[in-house]
Amino acid sequence: MTVRRGSIVGRAAAVSALAVGAVLVLAGCGTPPWEVAASASASGSPSASGSSSVSGSGTPSRTPSATSATVGGDLASGAASRTLQAGDLTVDVRYWSTLPMDEWTPGADKPLSMSVTTRSGGDAEVRLVRAAVAVSYRTGSGADVASDGSPAEQADGQGFAVAAPQSWSGTFVLGAAPAEAARLRAIVTLVFTETTAGSGGATAQQTATDTLSIDLAPAG
Repeated sequence: MTVRRGSIVGRAAAVSALAVGAVLVLAGCGTPPWEVAASASASGSPSASGSSSVSGSGTPSRTPSATSATVGGDLASGAASRTLQAGDLTVDVRYWSTLPMDEWTPGADKPLSMSVTTRSGGDAEVRLVRAAVAVSYRTGSGADVASDGSPAEQADGQGFAVAAPQSWSGTFVLGAAPAEAARLRAIVTLVFTETTAGSGGATAQQTATDTLSIDLAPAG
């Protein structure tokens, strides 16, 4: 799995985005992407098969859709919400995909989108400085499937403001899986810097991790 690299960029706004080489675009204000009408069409095409990348800036025009009963996992309904802890930070993450889950076949490029915001008990400045997704696969019988992929990630020392109501949204395009893969396991790592207010404010680094288990649909 390869990564198209760029840098975390943006502006102080209610919704922010991480940008890496234009592949898919998302993040924006207004109606959440996962609630956009199902009839909307896709706004871009994923990267070449076998690659993984991250993109941002824009609003996706295709909504996640519920899958058939045969396609289960954490995104079976098309979206999922998680609440994580990173030190004293509460991290709210929303996952979705612009590709219907019943089209998440082993050979497809699979866009995994997420929106991240944080809450804390004080007025510290919180910035997302690294986001990464590492992927592994298993067969239908539960056996591990060998894969030479590496984590898709993006990091920048300046980071991006994510203290509520600010948030960051981005997409990781997960490339083709081995043909025998029946389930995908995505380990999400989010690294933040937290700078306390006041004179000589100290900065601490906080990390949150999460795991998504996603069934892959049988190829056509």
